[in-house]
Amino acid sequence: MDKMAVQQAINILSMQFPISWEKIANKPELVTSDDLDQRLSLIGQLISPDGTAWVPSIGNDGKVIWQKVEKEKKDDGTG
Repeated sequence: MDKMAVQQAINILSMQFPISWEKIANKPELVTSDDLDQRLSLIGQLISPDGTAWVPSIGNDGKVIWQKVEKEKKDDGTG
C-alpha cells in the first residue's frame, strides 16, 4: 500500500470516526517517500567490513549468488 492510499484511508476513517489521529497511542509511523526509498534500497543488501555492498541474485541452477555492487565510475573524459 502506498503512502497516498494510507493517507486517503486515514482521511476516510477520520470523517467516519472523529478521533484525533495525534491522540492515538501506538500508531504506525508514516514514512516519507525519501525514507521509504532509502529503506527499500537497503533490503536484501549486505555490507562487508571493508564497506563493499553485496546483493543477492538467483543463478540458472536456482542457487542464491551474492554479487558485488560495482560503484558507478564518473566519465571525466580522461580514459
